[in-house]
Amino acid sequence: MKTKIPFLALLLFFTSTLMLNAQTSDKAKLVDMNEEKHSSKTLDDILKKYKGKVIYLDFWASWCGPCKREMPYSSQLKKKYNGKDVAFVYISTDKNASKWEMMIEQMGLVGDHYRASNKIRMELFERFNLQYIPRYMLINREGKVADDNAKRPSDPMISGDIDKLLL
Repeated sequence: MKTKIPFLALLLFFTSTLMLNAQTSDKAKLVDMNEEKHSSKTLDDILKKYKGKVIYLDFWASWCGPCKREMPYSSQLKKKYNGKDVAFVYISTDKNASKWEMMIEQMGLVGDHYRASNKIRMELFERFNLQYIPRYMLINREGKVADDNAKRPSDPMISGDIDKLLL
């Protein structure tokens, strides 16, 4: 009987730790590229974090109706690829940080969210002619753009495009 109590306590500890970690990973991670510590960073600096993974980039803003309508589909797509080498990265063109943060919270968005600085916005325009949102891009495991005008999360064909990059 004495050996069962420490075992149960240990089991309870590990279970609660796993549950806490699962909850923590289901939160939004916000990085405001307008903060001074990030002001010199570029899009490539953001993407380096996901090296070796397929990246599905989602360009959006809190005021964009079509962007917000795609978010539930993006969440479903993210769940489909949970545990696979796919990173879902959200880059907002919002100029107002509090509106950006508030919309992420209101919509219950999770994952890695970046608010683009003016420098990154200019880079997106020059490099990809990013003039409208929502817009999506697929980056392959080597960090090269595979599709600079990828399908929306609501398009069932996007899974096939991601699957090809995972091969």
